[in-house]
Amino acid sequence: MATDDDVQLTVIEYGAVAAEYAGAATHPDAPRAIVDDYAIVVDALALARRVPTEDVPAVLAVGTRALMRVHRALLG
Repeated sequence: MATDDDVQLTVIEYGAVAAEYAGAATHPDAPRAIVDDYAIVVDALALARRVPTEDVPAVLAVGTRALMRVHRALLG
C-alpha cells in the first residue's frame, strides 16, 4: 500500500509532467478541446492537493486521462 509520502511524491511528479504541456496547451492557437482538457488536468492537480490521501489516485486518474487526450491532440 502506498504511504502518504508516496502519494505526495506522485502529486508532485504529476504536476511536473502537466507543467511541461502548459505552453502548448495554453497557446492562443490551441484548439478548444486541448484547452478544455488541460483545464481538467490543472483542476485535478489542485483537487489532488486537497482531498484525503486515499482519494488522490482516483482524482489523478481523471487528470491523467485528460492529459493523455491533450498529448494525443498535440501529436495530431
